[in-house]
Amino acid sequence: MKTEPAPAPWLTEIAGGSIAALVVLAVVLTLGLLGFSPLGPAAAQVGIPAAFVTVAVGGVAFAVLGRSTMPSGGPSSATALIVAGLLAQLVADPDVSLADPRGMAAVVSAASVTVVLMGAAQAVMASMGLGRLVKFVPQPVLAGFMNGVAILIVLSQVPTLLGQGESVAGLHASGPVQPATLAVGLATAALTWLVAWRSPRAPAQLIGLAGGLLLYASLTLVRPPIELGPLVGALPRTLPLPDLPLRVLAPDVADLLLRHAPAILTTAIVLALISSLESVLNALTIDQQLNTHHNVDRELIALGASNMVVGLFGGLPLVLMRTRALATQRAGGRGRRAAVAGSVAFAVMYVLCEPALALLPKTVLGGIMLTIAVAFVDQWTRQLINQVHSGERSAIVWQSLAIVVIVSGVTVWKGFTAGVAVGVLVSLLAFIRSMNRSLLRDRFTAVARPSRRIYSPEQEEVLRSGRGRIVIVELEGALFFGSADRLAAEADALEAGCRFLVLDFRRVSTIDESGAVLLQQLSLRLRRRGIEMLLAGVTAEHRHGRQLRAFGCFRAEPREDWFPNADRAIEAAEQSLLREAGVATGYAPLALESCALFRGLDAGQCAFVRARMTEQSLPAGATLFNQGDAADCLYVLTQGSITVVDGTGTQHDRQRFVSFGPGMMLGETAMLDRGGRSASAIADSDVVVRVLTQASLDEITASQPQLSARLYRNIALHVSERLRSLSGALRAAAG
Repeated sequence: MKTEPAPAPWLTEIAGGSIAALVVLAVVLTLGLLGFSPLGPAAAQVGIPAAFVTVAVGGVAFAVLGRSTMPSGGPSSATALIVAGLLAQLVADPDVSLADPRGMAAVVSAASVTVVLMGAAQAVMASMGLGRLVKFVPQPVLAGFMNGVAILIVLSQVPTLLGQGESVAGLHASGPVQPATLAVGLATAALTWLVAWRSPRAPAQLIGLAGGLLLYASLTLVRPPIELGPLVGALPRTLPLPDLPLRVLAPDVADLLLRHAPAILTTAIVLALISSLESVLNALTIDQQLNTHHNVDRELIALGASNMVVGLFGGLPLVLMRTRALATQRAGGRGRRAAVAGSVAFAVMYVLCEPALALLPKTVLGGIMLTIAVAFVDQWTRQLINQVHSGERSAIVWQSLAIVVIVSGVTVWKGFTAGVAVGVLVSLLAFIRSMNRSLLRDRFTAVARPSRRIYSPEQEEVLRSGRGRIVIVELEGALFFGSADRLAAEADALEAGCRFLVLDFRRVSTIDESGAVLLQQLSLRLRRRGIEMLLAGVTAEHRHGRQLRAFGCFRAEPREDWFPNADRAIEAAEQSLLREAGVATGYAPLALESCALFRGLDAGQCAFVRARMTEQSLPAGATLFNQGDAADCLYVLTQGSITVVDGTGTQHDRQRFVSFGPGMMLGETAMLDRGGRSASAIADSDVVVRVLTQASLDEITASQPQLSARLYRNIALHVSERLRSLSGALRAAAG
């Protein structure tokens, strides 16, 4: 069981949170610029305060409301880029002018409303217990989305790194290329990567930021001056206030919200899903690092409430920030006090260092953003590419890579909503195709796997030529709308001579309405062809039987076509073939002298052995012996049928080993080795058995050694015949 780490002293917690704030400072700065890049030159003035208020105000709210060990909140690359996509759509509205302060305020307010709606959706999803569902996004879709985000981040930084300025959309360059600006940005990224490679635990982005600033400052001293791109520029002196309720009352804001309501609502839902997914995955990583455990839904409710607060202040979407949590832990922080201290440290840094932040070169921040983009490239995708390079080029690998490429391409081309939607659709189609292909596990006839009943020579002669008319199809996986047609096609392809189709449901995970209806229709269609369909692994008490009847299928009683397992279904088909051939299938009494134990004995020897055996009668359903019982005798069956079964488990799951008819003996192996009964024997009908004890056999050995040797030989022959008859079943079980 995971345990909570002991809290650290107050000073240690404050120091740990503050150091972590300094470590992730460069990330927060660049995410602010990224999220509001469509605002062009005003991106820094709006985005950097928004990023700081996200980690300061939102971080405190999450630390107070959350119950995890390290509730460290902050912005993320994916959610910031989704906000940028919405802003790009809003600023493209011909009725919006960013040169007009009212237009700028309307666009920023719309983004804030989106964050509030996102938080509300996140909290509602989590309160309904849907938080865990975000973990079931198909891996290729998640990988394609992450790779698409990485590509978009790189594209968004191209104008800044080339020193070409920024257009309103933030993704289009204009003006001449400035090689020195690009060199500074790439050098910043290279230093960050070098530090991360050589010292994984070091604050690579912070060191890269410092190195980039040093290089930029050095180049400014060169004469003649070198063009190095713009600085962040003047920022607001204070963090934003929670004035969104007042801003949305303005006519320009309300009008913009109404015109773009579908896009805002869709973006809010996508943000809720992506933020929840990213937070859940980060929580799992933090749990592994700190040996803790998160209540997913409770944390997502706290995160949703915190995002509603952040939206009021005009911040970016808040997620559980893994880099900040781990940096806090490495600096000595252990709990929510450290998280609160770190958030307060961000607020203090902004207020005290606002003039210094205004002097940050955008190309240096662009270089930091490049490292974030590369880190965002999905590791699983890299593994797939390595598999292809190493020669492992299976259909599954190519299919996964294709989905990743499609999702990445659509995300870059049409945006996040379209990328996720197309990815889920393609994954669903691939899943249906895979399930349709894998439903049929195996197909064979009863010649390869007869039932485990031992028949008389006359009966076996008939069945030897008739078992080929019994076809067994093993199913595996889900029988649903996507795989039902495969089963129908298999049934339609049955040969004309087929008399029984046994469908083995032992490995079927579930049956939906479409699968249930298809089974019922298939049963009627096959019956018109003279083929009986038998369902194995389906009973009224079992879940498959309950599912079929819940869907309104197979309601008639009794169900003579349902059996607990394939062995019983095959036996029922064999019995039907015997009846159709006019061969008796009952268990009529048989003279003791005709039984296997008395093979080759003369009348006197038979009488001598009979005198030392006792008779025992059992009603149907009675137990002759149980698994584990002491064994001091063997039994000769003269009337009825007895089945040897596994002595444990429910009736549905109990394994049949073999069924005996009149003339057979049982219990001889345990009597000879004195190891106890290895299974249980149950009467299928009213039975009569003759009992030969070990003591009586010892008496025969002492008085008539030759007769004793003959009896032992008959026992050995009987065991040999049983092993031969069961070899097919054993091979099937091993497979």
